Amino acid sequence: PRAGRWLITLKGAVLHDNGGYGMLGFGHAPLPVIAAMARHQVMANVMTPSVAQLRFSAALRREIGHIRGGCPYSHFLCLNSGSESVSLAGRFADVNTKLMTDAGAPHAGRTLRRIAVKGAFHGRTELPALYSDSSRKAYAQHLGSYKQHAAELITIEPYSVAQLEQAFADAEREGWHIEAMFLEPVMGEGDPGRAVTPEFYQAARELTQEHGTLLLVDSIQAGLRAHGVLSIVDYPGFEGMQAPDMETYSKALNAGHYPLSVLAVNARAAALYRKGIYGNTMTSNPRALDVACTVLGMLTPRMRENIRARGREFLLKFNQLKDELPGLITRVQGTGLLLSCELAPQFKCYGAGSTEEWLRQHGLGVIHGGANSLRYTPHFNVSSSEIDLIVAQVRRALLEGPRMQQSGGARAAA
Repeated sequence: PRAGRWLITLKGAVLHDNGGYGMLGFGHAPLPVIAAMARHQVMANVMTPSVAQLRFSAALRREIGHIRGGCPYSHFLCLNSGSESVSLAGRFADVNTKLMTDAGAPHAGRTLRRIAVKGAFHGRTELPALYSDSSRKAYAQHLGSYKQHAAELITIEPYSVAQLEQAFADAEREGWHIEAMFLEPVMGEGDPGRAVTPEFYQAARELTQEHGTLLLVDSIQAGLRAHGVLSIVDYPGFEGMQAPDMETYSKALNAGHYPLSVLAVNARAAALYRKGIYGNTMTSNPRALDVACTVLGMLTPRMRENIRARGREFLLKFNQLKDELPGLITRVQGTGLLLSCELAPQFKCYGAGSTEEWLRQHGLGVIHGGANSLRYTPHFNVSSSEIDLIVAQVRRALLEGPRMQQSGGARAAA
């Protein structure tokens, strides 16, 4: 059973859900989304034109760039999972690589490199995984093919303009073609809630253009949740900057209820598409687009402001808790309603005997992230009283919940 932000388990326990991997901005089973899913609809795809495609395209153009005064993207491509939209972005970049490195081209004969930020996460399917530094350790340990590509990724310390400039200088000196740079506007997994700086983004945009590299902004986790807007082009401090070549959306846009992801591309990227390089059975199916249109229609000025205001309130109250319990919380950070608390080493954040598990057993749904952090992605209408409840339960977890022993790493009572 479910209702909004509340869950009831098979044993009858009641949980306030702040997990959901960032998908549940409107809570569990929001009635308008359920109604959209229940409407009679043909199960066609992009090869069967539908008015749903027209409505969805218009809705995206109204949302993206509504603060700066216009949408910078020329085309939208719809897929299923977020990772798949990143894979398609990589396919566009692959076409560009061939054009840039073939005989007689500007980078003819150069070897391939890619750029991402340290701690970045862009998905778990093949190409997105190559850009995902946060999950690199597991891939290197278990995947035989991973070592063939690992050296191709250049990772940049967040958000070092000097390192980024050096990477492109190294590319010119060493004879590398940098195929693409993937960038999260706000980190969702590796360092949850940490936002890219305008200075770093501006440098990335200029350097990728100079080098003939495609720039993807991966807004799958941050879209709507970070600032109450879908796209980085409407973030505070970014409104006057040139848009990336490509941007991806998924989680909040589909309300966590019907698979949908979107790759938005500008005219430069759109011109790279070649017939036959990608296909998808369910792409742009009308029911998925109905869900997304419903979600965009549910966004009100009041909700957008609540995302920003409650995000600031979360940070204030978690920092107060950090001061109240010296040494137990090492860092608090967040952007809108994507935030995290990094715990001291004596706490185990996930798995059996962890703080995450204790919180779930005591009424608070939460998901870990980063090296040793608790990640919070509450619903968009979260109230101040709910924030107080969340902070109070985290306080209990730190004082009453499990800790690691000083030696041996086994669980011990606090």
